Amino acid sequence: MSVFDDITRTTEDLIFAALDYAVENAGISPAGFTPFAFFDGANGRGLTRYVAGDGTNLQECQDAGRHSLQTVDAGVTCVALAWDGYYTHQGERSEAVFVEGYEIGRPHGLLLAQRYTRTDGTVRPVGNPALIGRPDPLVHRTAA
Repeated sequence: MSVFDDITRTTEDLIFAALDYAVENAGISPAGFTPFAFFDGANGRGLTRYVAGDGTNLQECQDAGRHSLQTVDAGVTCVALAWDGYYTHQGERSEAVFVEGYEIGRPHGLLLAQRYTRTDGTVRPVGNPALIGRPDPLVHRTAA
């Protein structure tokens, strides 16, 4: 049994699309990228970036995304919030992108990390995405 067995293929695809896009964005700036969310639903797929204050404090931007995602449009079926940070694996700290994905109505989400290296301005994934946890739903309700 896989951790993806209790979510739809659409949600799984959205989470992995967000991971791929996050790795791509990590290559834009060594200081980290502005957190973003992918949405999927009746109106197709959407992207929103979250900026708080002057946009330089990426933790504040991530918090703004979490706050905003507490309510989504009624037609949204799944969301994936992505940010850049650090992950420690087997005692080794490395740069990583994180994606927190949720299928609306499910009792938990998935938090994945994808480690990467940066060499001469090029970002390359390291290994496979790691399951970090199964967090409580970020999205609590939908807007009418």
